[in-house]
Amino acid sequence: MKRRQFMSNTLLAGLGSISVNVFGSEQHAAYESIDNLESNGLELNKLHEFYHAEIFKRFIPNMDKYVIDHQLGGFMTSIDITNGKQASSNKTAWFEGRGMWTYSFLYNNIEKNPKYLEVARKSKDFILKHLPKDDKFFTSSYSNDGKPLSGPGDIYSSLFVAEGLAEYAKASGDKQYFTIAKKIILSCLKRYDSPDYDYYVAYLNPGATKIPGPRVLGHWMVFLRAATQILENGPDADMEKLADRCLDACLNHHLNPQYQLFNEVLNHDFSRPDNSYKDFSYTGHGIEMCWMLHFEAARRKDKKLFDRITEIFKRHVAVAHDDVYGGYFRALDHVDNNIWKVDKVLWLQEEVLIGSMFIAEHTGDEWAKELFNETLEYVRKSFAKPGNLFWASAGDRFMKDYAKMRAEHYHHPRHLMLNLLALKRMIKRNGKPSCLFG
Repeated sequence: MKRRQFMSNTLLAGLGSISVNVFGSEQHAAYESIDNLESNGLELNKLHEFYHAEIFKRFIPNMDKYVIDHQLGGFMTSIDITNGKQASSNKTAWFEGRGMWTYSFLYNNIEKNPKYLEVARKSKDFILKHLPKDDKFFTSSYSNDGKPLSGPGDIYSSLFVAEGLAEYAKASGDKQYFTIAKKIILSCLKRYDSPDYDYYVAYLNPGATKIPGPRVLGHWMVFLRAATQILENGPDADMEKLADRCLDACLNHHLNPQYQLFNEVLNHDFSRPDNSYKDFSYTGHGIEMCWMLHFEAARRKDKKLFDRITEIFKRHVAVAHDDVYGGYFRALDHVDNNIWKVDKVLWLQEEVLIGSMFIAEHTGDEWAKELFNETLEYVRKSFAKPGNLFWASAGDRFMKDYAKMRAEHYHHPRHLMLNLLALKRMIKRNGKPSCLFG
């Protein structure tokens, strides 16, 4: 894959300088003036200021004004991002868990502002009223005052709530929420391990044959992230075992040995299905999975694992890159026939930014630095539409026709917060790679 030449090859090098060619010194300016930004090098400190401003001058104020239900608790994300008008006041288990995580993580890692903890607490109170009393998943959707509007959701409904509760437990200091989170995770795992587990991979082409008890890369991904965040708080035998299972499933089964891409769906026994799933690689999940595996390799201080994941990440990024218009494609529907979904989604671009930043931080890899530079430029130009309250969450290949009715409150702030923390660490070391692996 050809990459643009970044300025003087000094990205994340020297005295902590970074060439992010799309930005100038006024990185916190309103999006209306984005086209007037100078094309020059940007020091790590200035990039830090950009990320900080995106969180505190844009994301948090607009969430506070348009999305957060301060009275009843929770998040009403169905708004028109061009003007803030609410399209629906309904709430979902997915977005409650995700929002709870975002505000708990914000409180734990970025700023100890009690307002953030209160937002997380109210979301927790809202969703725990609906905690299933058996092994069912959380109800998918609710009215703004908490009336169920659907039956049980899918496995992600419960896993995102568990992730949010675990992060809230750290923020509040109340360990009972770790216990509840673990109980939910292990309940989901029990369902997932059942041969009659039912899940339809909706992001594949309609009409695809269902597989009984499928093994799904996206499931392992969320299991891994939930487990490892609990492990960051201290040893836990159940979560260690789950993390080990996730690594084994991804690296020894989902990773296709023929073309070195992750297959999204396998049979229950981990064999490759003899239907349309056989040639399906959801490259978006593959790239997202890689940085989570990187984080786990760093937690274990396992350099061999880190290096292996780096090669897998590079492979997925190279294959998914849109060489014509820039950015990355999320779904390779048929590997051998090279059939892609060519829409663009913000979350995937931001997974690339997290992964490339993490590699650059710990190894100084020049490829990762250049990748970060190119991707950040593309994302700013394509998703940060002038005048909008939030970055666009998705659109067509050219990002001319884009989604306007959703405030993205998980993937986007996660990217901003994780990379802000990485920048803080890098600035402390004057831009030098970490000594994580000696």
